[in-house]
Amino acid sequence: MIKPLTSFRFIAALMVFFYHVGIWKAYQTGYIGVSFFFILSGFILCINYRDKFEKIDVHEIKKFYLARFAKIYPTHLLTFLLAIPYYFLIPLKHSFILYLLQAFTNVLLVHSFLPVGNFSFNGPSWSISDEFFFYAIFPFMIVLSIKKLGSGRKKISTISILWLILLMVSFLFSYYKNDAINNWLFFVFPITRAFDFLVGVTLGLLFIEIKDIIILKLTKMTFTIFEILAIVLLFVSIYFSPNMIQNIRYDLFFTPFLSLLIFTFAFQKGYISNFLSNKIFIYLGEISFSFYMIHNLVLSYTFWSLLKLSITPLTITGSLLATILLSSILYRFYEEPLRKKIRYMQKKSNTKTSTVVLPRG
Repeated sequence: MIKPLTSFRFIAALMVFFYHVGIWKAYQTGYIGVSFFFILSGFILCINYRDKFEKIDVHEIKKFYLARFAKIYPTHLLTFLLAIPYYFLIPLKHSFILYLLQAFTNVLLVHSFLPVGNFSFNGPSWSISDEFFFYAIFPFMIVLSIKKLGSGRKKISTISILWLILLMVSFLFSYYKNDAINNWLFFVFPITRAFDFLVGVTLGLLFIEIKDIIILKLTKMTFTIFEILAIVLLFVSIYFSPNMIQNIRYDLFFTPFLSLLIFTFAFQKGYISNFLSNKIFIYLGEISFSFYMIHNLVLSYTFWSLLKLSITPLTITGSLLATILLSSILYRFYEEPLRKKIRYMQKKSNTKTSTVVLPRG
């Protein structure tokens, strides 16, 4: 576990929560939080699986797919089911047939491929649909990255060129005045957002390559200065982001700053890393997936369906505390037990299939 990055997961989820209740609305923190998750996902998976995927191994790929399924799908399915009653409490915006299609694609976790509005029953699940796609391509992406990206300089230059190309495409599409299509294409569409995941994978490969050298050369104070610099640069980018066109605010504008933050804190060597390695922060990071998946349901049912409350500091604080409590319960009694159960069943199945029964006589 990279403790500071685990803690940052909760901060990213909190940024999405703040965005959904309108705090610092001009800075669109929800977009930043999602981008952080996508880059971090590629980075952590690369760190954990790099040695296992130096070449295509069908057995390892099956194990990887089941592990990722066990991690995210049970919570996705539960929150999907919990979201269904909400659609009986608000006026239907689409035809019943379209809702059936959306429900079907939600269950299959492919709904982020649909270029239509209101496509997620549980709002944040579109990003889990993206993650599912990233998991599907990860074994092949990392094999290609290892073979084709080469040394550290080549990794950085290749990713930078791809980033500039996507940046230019985003600018060009900004002249196409269709906000819904632009939002889907540059914020939601899995193939477009796979660039974030690739950035994370590349960062992971670079980190593995130079980690030992950097640790030997830099002092704790130097690492702390880099940690402060990474945080300051991210805050500066957020501050100036309202001046940017929307298409790059969805993601690309923040990619370099989020990458620097993740890469810097992955070393866990500065004083801020020590602070973020506190047990409370780590626990909040561990429940962050449940928090992320449940928070919009809490807000939806609280503010817009059942109680019809106005959004005030008191109701926001109450919703936040309720979300943390429900996340903790969901993590403790549902997310983790099911993940472990599925992984155990996989190991048990593998043990049975690997047992050789010798013939008698």
